[in-house]
Amino acid sequence: MTEPKRICLIVGNLAKRSGGAERVLIELANEMAARGHSVEIVHHEDKRGMPFYPLAEGVGLKNLRPYASDRALPRRAVDKARRKFHRMRLHRPGLDRLSWLSLHGGFWRRLQAHLEATRPDVAVAFLPPAITALALADPPTGIRRVGSLHNLPSMDYDSPERWDPNPRDRRIRRDALARMDALTVLLPEFRDWFAPEMRPRVHVVPNVIRPADTAADVTRARTVLAVGRLAAVKRHDILLRAWADLSKTFPDWSLKIFGRGPLQKSLDALTDELGIADHVELGVHTDTISDEYADAAILAHPADYEGFGLAVGEALAHAVPAVAFADCPGANTLIQDGVNGRLVDPGADRTAAFREALGELMANVELRARLSAAGPGSMAQYAPKAVYDLWENLLCAGEQHAGGNPE
Repeated sequence: MTEPKRICLIVGNLAKRSGGAERVLIELANEMAARGHSVEIVHHEDKRGMPFYPLAEGVGLKNLRPYASDRALPRRAVDKARRKFHRMRLHRPGLDRLSWLSLHGGFWRRLQAHLEATRPDVAVAFLPPAITALALADPPTGIRRVGSLHNLPSMDYDSPERWDPNPRDRRIRRDALARMDALTVLLPEFRDWFAPEMRPRVHVVPNVIRPADTAADVTRARTVLAVGRLAAVKRHDILLRAWADLSKTFPDWSLKIFGRGPLQKSLDALTDELGIADHVELGVHTDTISDEYADAAILAHPADYEGFGLAVGEALAHAVPAVAFADCPGANTLIQDGVNGRLVDPGADRTAAFREALGELMANVELRARLSAAGPGSMAQYAPKAVYDLWENLLCAGEQHAGGNPE
């Protein structure tokens, strides 16, 4: 039997957030607590509220950052000035360090004090801001540090558009990875991004895909489903433009797009421009997405990239064939072209290519049935026990790595 561990899970923002990484964190905390470990979640944000996802009884939760309303007026004025200073993006030498410390310094200092006081056996940081804070915190000897990545490493660590655009942050963010005793990535191919000397510490721990209670009847359903945040990377614009033609060819089919996000207004405007506003449900929210998978015939997923592709995996588990681009990382690992879904060669015109592949599947009930039958079995390797065993083995390991301070 595994000896119980004291586990600290760390994330920057958590209150009321419904993202994939937050869901993985909460479900991991609940499962490790159910397995007999002592689990605490710490976050660092100036926002009140509980996590969006349900937290099991016995899992600790602590926000390390004092709320603005609880601070004295002079301190609140300093905080306001600091945020304004950071928005000015003064990234010149000298000022870039001051700007970085004004935004990030509180997280790692408070985290260090917390780890010194609580002394967990292992601390797991989710997403780059928390990984950086854990690297800088320099906790007491004996605390194993794990960094958990939930996107393509190249997007989180090479792109100037992700996280803090301050060049100093990008450097510190990358250097922080070397301070971790272990790192997790979602897919095997993501290990290739790391330098060869780091790869032995990089572990593949995918997301959990739970077996579905109900399989979709794709021979009768006439709904194309899309699930994902309304953000540029999801490329809902491609799907809507494709649907403008497909809705004429298949008038008895419907399109439902579940998700919310910053592009809601522009996508609403696009449906009006294309004349399909009455034929599309856009920006729908539900707490029972499993019911929607069970009523769907096809999952349409035209995203540019995925850290894992949880919506794709969940659809396949419900026996819903998925259509995605062949060059979409994440989706192209879960979908086996011609086996459980379709991987589309984007060619010169991504919209036309996606429209053709989606239309072919809508028109061919025998093909849908064959792809549907293979879906659930193809997701068996991501079953809860298999994935949580990987997590538990990693968290209970004892290896530590000494690295230089990224500052």
